[in-house]
Amino acid sequence: MTERTDHTQRVHDWFLARGLPLVLTRRVRSHALIARSAPVVAGLGALTAATMLLAEWTGDDPDVGYIARLAAITAVLAAAPFALYALHRRRTTASEAGRRTTGLLVTLMFVLVMPVVASGWSAAAMAEVPAFLLVSLLAIWLTYLGIGSIVLWAFRFAWVQLGALGTLMSRALPLLMLTVVVYFTGELWQLSARMTRERLWHTIGFLSLVALVFMVATIRDEVRALREDRSESTDARGLLAGTPLESVCEEDPPRAALSGAEQVNVVAVMVVAQAIQVVLFTTGLFAFFLALGIIAVPDDVTVLWSAEESCAVGEPPCAGTWFGIHIPVPQTVVHTSLFVAVLSGLYFTVSTSVDPLYRQRFFEPLIADVAVSLAGRDAYLEMEARS
Repeated sequence: MTERTDHTQRVHDWFLARGLPLVLTRRVRSHALIARSAPVVAGLGALTAATMLLAEWTGDDPDVGYIARLAAITAVLAAAPFALYALHRRRTTASEAGRRTTGLLVTLMFVLVMPVVASGWSAAAMAEVPAFLLVSLLAIWLTYLGIGSIVLWAFRFAWVQLGALGTLMSRALPLLMLTVVVYFTGELWQLSARMTRERLWHTIGFLSLVALVFMVATIRDEVRALREDRSESTDARGLLAGTPLESVCEEDPPRAALSGAEQVNVVAVMVVAQAIQVVLFTTGLFAFFLALGIIAVPDDVTVLWSAEESCAVGEPPCAGTWFGIHIPVPQTVVHTSLFVAVLSGLYFTVSTSVDPLYRQRFFEPLIADVAVSLAGRDAYLEMEARS
């Protein structure tokens, strides 16, 4: 590998590590798509198989042979991403060939073996193959768009800025006390008891869509302000110090307008970073309300509040499930806790845009980090124009 090729590869890796894959050319993003998408396919397969395993294990009459088959394919698919990463790190011709072969085998295992494990050698298994194939093609397309690098960068940033989440949670204590009062409302428990899991997910999806639209609208304005106003006084050479683009940035590169794909990419990394914190906040509240319901609400009160018709009077409430896995928690407690947590998450999403302390601890570092990425993008375009 020549010095020029090695430098170009480091520049490409830098953009991928910062969650800006759409800055790169289509030729770069289409390289080794099957091998690059294989970890996502393997992860989805392992998660699906593990969920099916737990659902069968916690059922009334578990099939030991079926559990063994699911455990085997879960172990193989869970180990595949580590093998692919080890081959990628070696960066030799043989390792790249092995990576391509392993990626193809993982994809074939997900498309052909998973349906057979799930439904046995039957017509039903063959009927499920197109669905698994569609998921694999979707994973390859998302890999081409660089969704993996966007999510990984956003998760790393959200994890580093986790302290900002704790700060806002402490400032959200009045909201928490209000939701605790709402939580102990009989009408809410009756609604949760009569709401099917499908309708509950539809409601959660609607509230999530509202939160997503709000985040996109807010962050799009931030990106426009960053590009049009704040970048005028930005020293690109200083921002790119210590990066692979430092050597090619002899002077401040011209600031070209962002393309449509690049605008979507920049907004996406910021939206995903904030969405991860919203999900962490909502998950924490869900766990809190779940524990509160188990500790504070006796079974007979659960039946009284929810007025369950499916369970006999005097008997304990109906047991809950989570993605088919039986859990020792009443179903109404699960529904109520999830519903209240998601409503609180929507409030959290709106409040983050106006809370000055959260903006100082999370939003400002996020904007500063994106400014470095945009300066690198301008330098990269200048480098490509020269070559």
